Amino acid sequence: MSTALCAVIFYLCFMDPQDFPEAPMTDFDKLVHWGMFLTVSLVVFFESTNYFKNSIFKKELLLQSFFFPIAYSGFIELMQEYLSPTRSGDWMDFLFDAIGALCGLVIVLIVNKKLVTKG
Repeated sequence: MSTALCAVIFYLCFMDPQDFPEAPMTDFDKLVHWGMFLTVSLVVFFESTNYFKNSIFKKELLLQSFFFPIAYSGFIELMQEYLSPTRSGDWMDFLFDAIGALCGLVIVLIVNKKLVTKG
């Protein structure tokens, strides 16, 4: 699932901007970036830790749910800047990607704490 999600995000990040529909508000793409990487953070956590079958360690939470999405985002922004004829890297996109990953990590930590104390 996370591989497919990352492939879809990669595809979307390299589409020609003219192929996108009119945005409903200014800087709508920042909200989209936030949402994409919030989702990556959550999917990577729940999938790669096989959460409901295994116990979770905090180091794994940090690596899988936070650092991977940020590294992936940075990779995409660098590729857009240096390899794409129709796109350019954007530090604000990267910032909103990182904020999305951070929000995902916070959700993961809250869910993890509630389920560990419950179980």
